[in-house]
Amino acid sequence: MKRFLLATVSVVALTSVARAADMPAAMPTKERMYAPAPIVDWTGGYFGIQGGGVLHDTKFNEDGFFTASTLPTRIEDRKTGGTAGAVLGYNWQQGRFVYGVEGDWNWVEVRSRQFPLSLSGFPVLTSYNVNGLATLRGRIGLAFDRTLVYATGGAAIGNIDNSVDLIGTGGASGRISSFTQKQTKAGWVVGGGVEQMLSPHWTFSAKFHYIDLGRTTVSCSSATDFENCVSIGYRGEFSNRLMMGLVGLAYKF
Repeated sequence: MKRFLLATVSVVALTSVARAADMPAAMPTKERMYAPAPIVDWTGGYFGIQGGGVLHDTKFNEDGFFTASTLPTRIEDRKTGGTAGAVLGYNWQQGRFVYGVEGDWNWVEVRSRQFPLSLSGFPVLTSYNVNGLATLRGRIGLAFDRTLVYATGGAAIGNIDNSVDLIGTGGASGRISSFTQKQTKAGWVVGGGVEQMLSPHWTFSAKFHYIDLGRTTVSCSSATDFENCVSIGYRGEFSNRLMMGLVGLAYKF
């Protein structure tokens, strides 16, 4: 009897094992796919528009008309105005490090006129203006995902139109000497800014530029009342500096 029961149990156990072996293996559970966040890439070319405010700081120093003991007389003026222009550039990115080159051209409206002033007792008419400005700059910065913080610097070229006229008793028609700086002048520019990527193809920027167009010495160009303008080499010196605050919108290729 015991042998019969052992045999029965063994047969049942073997049958169960055989059926389990014939059953298909359990399907593996599919893990949930993980989509990494998109990586912002600043590499590529771009072009856009920009505009803002500008401060023109101009100085004129006279030298040579009065006696040797008279120190050069300075006429200073500061004028705020507006600017608008176009920008074109290209960026390269390595990790968080972004570098590139950028050029822009800007129309500037910042003319100032003063009349009458007094220069050592003589009435003076002044007019200062920079009506066009272009820069070519390098850029270097760090990218924080969609935000780029950078510094910039390079060369600047400005279209300058400055004049200082010393007036006699006859008003403007009695001009006794005139100084004029009407030229395209090269200088330098430094600055910085912040740029935000709004979408894969559009960026918004806010930036500041400091431009120095140097000093220029000019000779007296006319003398209706005095020969001193020519005889003692009456000269003047102009200096032009601009500070620009800009915002811009660019399309990235």
